[in-house]
Amino acid sequence: MSKGIMMIALMTNNVIWGGTIVHAEQPQQFLLNEYVVTATRIENRLVDTPANISIVTSEEFEKRNYQSVSEALENVSGVIVKRSGFLGGDQHVYLNGDDRVLIMVDGRRLNQDKGTSGRSGFDMTNLPAPDFIEKIEILKGAGSSLYGSDAVGGVINIITKSAYKNYAKININTGSWGTQNYSALVSAKKGKTGVIATLNKQKQNYTKYKEADTDENIKWPNSSNNIVGATIKVDHEIGNDQLATLYFEHSFKNGGKPYYAPGLGGYSSVYNHAFGTDLNNNISGKFEWGRESNNPGFVQIYRNYYSGHHYDVGSESYYYETKDGAEIQQSWKLNKNNNLVAGIDWRESEVNNPGTYGGKLAKINNKAIYLQDSWEFANSWLLNAGIRYDKHNYFGKKTTASLALNKKFNDDSHAYISWGQIFNAPQANDMFYYSPNTGYGAMLGNPDLKPETGDVWTIGYDTKINDKTWIGVNVFYSDLDDAIKWAAVDTSNPYSDWTVDNVSKQKKHGMEFNVKHKLTDEFSINGSYTYVKVEEDNKDGNGFKRDTNVSPNQYKIGISFNKDKWDAELYGRGASGADKSKYIDSKYLTLDFSLQYKVQKDYKIYAKAYNLTNASYAETGGVSNGKYSFPMPGRSFLIGMEYAF
Repeated sequence: MSKGIMMIALMTNNVIWGGTIVHAEQPQQFLLNEYVVTATRIENRLVDTPANISIVTSEEFEKRNYQSVSEALENVSGVIVKRSGFLGGDQHVYLNGDDRVLIMVDGRRLNQDKGTSGRSGFDMTNLPAPDFIEKIEILKGAGSSLYGSDAVGGVINIITKSAYKNYAKININTGSWGTQNYSALVSAKKGKTGVIATLNKQKQNYTKYKEADTDENIKWPNSSNNIVGATIKVDHEIGNDQLATLYFEHSFKNGGKPYYAPGLGGYSSVYNHAFGTDLNNNISGKFEWGRESNNPGFVQIYRNYYSGHHYDVGSESYYYETKDGAEIQQSWKLNKNNNLVAGIDWRESEVNNPGTYGGKLAKINNKAIYLQDSWEFANSWLLNAGIRYDKHNYFGKKTTASLALNKKFNDDSHAYISWGQIFNAPQANDMFYYSPNTGYGAMLGNPDLKPETGDVWTIGYDTKINDKTWIGVNVFYSDLDDAIKWAAVDTSNPYSDWTVDNVSKQKKHGMEFNVKHKLTDEFSINGSYTYVKVEEDNKDGNGFKRDTNVSPNQYKIGISFNKDKWDAELYGRGASGADKSKYIDSKYLTLDFSLQYKVQKDYKIYAKAYNLTNASYAETGGVSNGKYSFPMPGRSFLIGMEYAF
């Protein structure tokens, strides 16, 4: 840690006293002419897209030296990443206060039908390494009419790089708590064939956090973890406008799995000794045609495989899931102002947990067709109308529709309004989980659950006021029937049984405000405020009550610098209004710092500091004995280097 502090001090001294004033480049999201595909399934400029969508580019990954997708996402307005507090702990993303978010890589869905904690269907620690990512598109708002189940709060689509030249690079860093991270990328292009591959390893010996009631820095027992990942992507061009792609990704997580922080009630006495592994092996093949024409299309097939092993004193459990999927999509430009997209989507999962499913193998199958029409009229108006038909083997037939209207005032300004229907099927854990009482409370699924349905509305406005200032504002509202929720039978008993049911209603509403301002040619600032209110009717006769797991007010502000060979950013994240039944403090603020110096074109060194103020806080709600159940890490540092050749 002392070495990390010294490195940052030396670099900062060079910046201030060496006569170099650093400033930030204009952020990529500052311009509305960036192209996106996730919101409409076809390439469209942001200014022509009737949706609340954000982008994280590879340039931002490079300049900020993000160590994971989660780290990049938590700096995006309207996005909350809830982490368990240590490297191997589960990480789940919330959009508009909702963790029912569809996660995709190159349009291939990753969500597990077995389910994970909350309503989320994927642990973000299993995503590809940052080196492999071209950009991330974040769609906030209903996506069911295009993508089906899981897209209640929105969609995150990770778009990977393709080989375009011959090069390689290595990245190494080390830091607090025995942290050691290594990554390597190799890209080769010959003729019409390109190959790009990555290998990465993350290791941390332990985690420390600041105790809320004593201000003591506590070493979290059993928090050692290792994560290894690898990816390979092969592209081959056929003719002028066809492309065949083969893709493989692997991730393996191994380490401690403490449930609570030490000294707490409930499961802590057992789970502080637990460890486990998580394995993901995914493969896909894709063929695209008409890439240079007005009528592009593709066919994609994939298999995702997951296995998890959890071991504790006197107990052991295994999870398996295999998901096969196929999709075909075709677009047509019917005339100058009209585009049509149609597709067929099929997937089937086999989920098994021998210890808690009672020997039952859950097979979940869904077939769907979708259609979307985009009609531009009066030169500056765009109307999107979509419809999707799903046939689920457990929940029958369901049709969802969407409408979205976009008004482009000029190339730097637009307003939009959208409405979408929701269909979200229960997960296998919700239906089949059966863990009888072992002294710590039973976990009992419900095979009679109904799917979640409802409506989501979004209204927004984005504009570039001048060459230095951009603002964006939107409001959203969702109304869900039969929302699914796990809850303790007796909330006063830490060893109570837990069951799952359809709550009568769930309502969410909120707003998001963003501003980016270039103070000078050498300095820029960006900030956002997000308000979210989640209410549920739990069928107890008390009507709607606020969900206290979500902090209503989220604040983010970044000050960025860039000049010549220097890049730096100080980024703050905070929350307020948290309910003290789930959070000890109603508010918190953390500060992260990144600094990079490009020694030469292909060689850079960098330093990062997390939670500079050593704040005691939690992103996941939970309080026991006056302590956070899921505390976030305290102050930590990294120093590293990257070399390309």
